[in-house]
Order: sequence, then structure tokens, then C-alpha cells
Amino acid sequence: MMRYRKLGSTGLMVSEIGVGGGGLGHVWGATSDEAAQAAIDFALAQGINFFDVAPAYGDGRAEENLGHALQGRRERAVIATKVFLSSDDLTDIDGAIDRSLTQSLERLQTEQIDLFQLHNRVTAQRGDARRSVGVDDVLGPEGIAAALHRLRDQGQVRFVGFTGVGHPGQVRRVMREGGLDSVQVYYNLLNASAATEPAAGSTLWDHGRILPLARELGMAAIGIRNLAAGALTGAIDREIDPDSLIGRDWQRGRRLEFLGRRAPLSQIAARFVLEQPAISSVVPGVKDQTEVADAIASIDLPPLSPDEQAQLDALAADDFGLPEPPASMM
Repeated sequence: MMRYRKLGSTGLMVSEIGVGGGGLGHVWGATSDEAAQAAIDFALAQGINFFDVAPAYGDGRAEENLGHALQGRRERAVIATKVFLSSDDLTDIDGAIDRSLTQSLERLQTEQIDLFQLHNRVTAQRGDARRSVGVDDVLGPEGIAAALHRLRDQGQVRFVGFTGVGHPGQVRRVMREGGLDSVQVYYNLLNASAATEPAAGSTLWDHGRILPLARELGMAAIGIRNLAAGALTGAIDREIDPDSLIGRDWQRGRRLEFLGRRAPLSQIAARFVLEQPAISSVVPGVKDQTEVADAIASIDLPPLSPDEQAQLDALAADDFGLPEPPASMM
């Protein structure tokens, strides 16, 4: 049976398992629009009410599939979507965000977005990482946060948030100073640094303990990449570069096969995220009904045993046997 948690301080209740839009937009492996929409139908029937999409997922296809599937039952869903800003967009932040929102509303066939989020990474300076905006772009007097606040005040969106990936100090600053309602948190079995200090000498990207900060601030925390883009499953559903983060995480994930003795690794990965009390919902990027059912099955699993946690900690201390190249970021 589905369970629900508070979405931070918004007053909304969302399902512990949500639906991430990557799969709905054909990003995570081959699927069809029909299969994606059937996955949404099944999710609703199982009590899932939280759907997290973005224009970037399949060039709008995830939003279109969700909008089509929700016709006649919009009230059953909490819809989250995003805005990505290019460097050119940053010369007209208000205009770019307004245009993106208008297009998202059309694709989603709705008059209001429940949660509207910045999709870019946040770094000290614009362009310090791929797709990043600078912290001043977000917090400046005519910056992204101010534009999101305006939309919230006007009622076009109910709540606003951002993707908490980038330079951890700058992410934490946006959380404290941005007046936003939610943060998306990269957290999984291979990288738990959003919750706990990484091992000394770890080469994996440090996500800066933003989960306890979210709880302190009353912000909703949405768990993303619980499957490490497919690395924490039985098989990758698409071709990957072995020298990419996903490729390296796939190799690291093979060190966790001891966890799969009592349930599929994908389910244990979702359960691991839900053990964090600050997490409102975890949103795997499902693309069909089978993957939705697999995610739901994680709800009733027990947490890791003390022995399993000890083995996980020992592996994490060595980056699961595979160090990350310098300056890499998810």
C-alpha cells in the first residue's frame, strides 16, 4: 500500500514513490509514448500522486505524455516540472522563465504547476560546470529566485524549488537565502554525501550534507538518481560510455551484489533513499509499468541490516574500488 509524506512546508502530501520524467521522455532506454502513458495510468491506480518532469526530458515529450495521461484527472496529481536556462537566457531571466512556463503549461494541459524548479546546476560562477548558473544569477536582485517568487505570487505556480547539484557551498547558500520551497537531492547507495560525511580521501563528488539542512529549513527534499542513472539495477537499458560517470557507477554497483540476496538491487536502492526522514519522495525515471511496479515494491522492504550497512561503509571508504577522475561532477 502506498504511503505519503509531507512535501516540506508546502502543506501538500506526496507519495513516497513518485514518477521521474526521464523515462517518460524516452531518456532512459527504449520505450513508446503508449508505454509511458500506461505507466502513468498504473502509477495513479497504485496511489502514486507525485510526477516530476522537465522540458529537457525528450524535448518536451515527458510533459506531453504526462499531460495526455492526466486528462480528466488532473486533481489526482502533484505536478513538478522545471526550467533550464542557457547562457543567452540569462540576459533576460524573467522572459526566458515565462516562456518556458508557458510552453510547459501547454504541454501538460494544465493551468497551474504545483512545483516549478530550476534545472541548472549551481556553481560559484556561471559556467564553472556544464549547464551551471552562478550563485549570483540565482540570488541577485533580478535573479532566478526573484523570478520564481514572482510566478508563485502571481499564482501561475504554487511552489518553487531548484536542483541541489553543483558546488555544495553555493547550493547550501541558495537553500538558506533563496526563499525556495524544495530542493532536488542526489542521493544513492554509491554516494550518500548529501546526508553523511564522505570517507577521508573519497574522490566522489561531495553533495554537502544538504539533506539535514533541508530538514532544518523545512524545505521539501526530493530524492533523485536513486538508481544512479541505471547503475543500481540488474542491467543498463541503453548504450553507455564506460568512461562516463554512469559507466563508472555501473562498475561500482557490481560491488553491491551482496545486497541483492533478498530483493532486486533496484528496490533496495529506493528503500535506502526512503530511510532518510528529510526525503519527501523518491522519483526514479521509470519508462513502463514494470519499472513502476518495481519501485513500489521497495516500500515494504526492511532497511539495511547493521552488517549490510557495515559492508556498504567499507566499500564506500574505497570509492567501491574505482576512484573518480579529478573535478568530475554528476
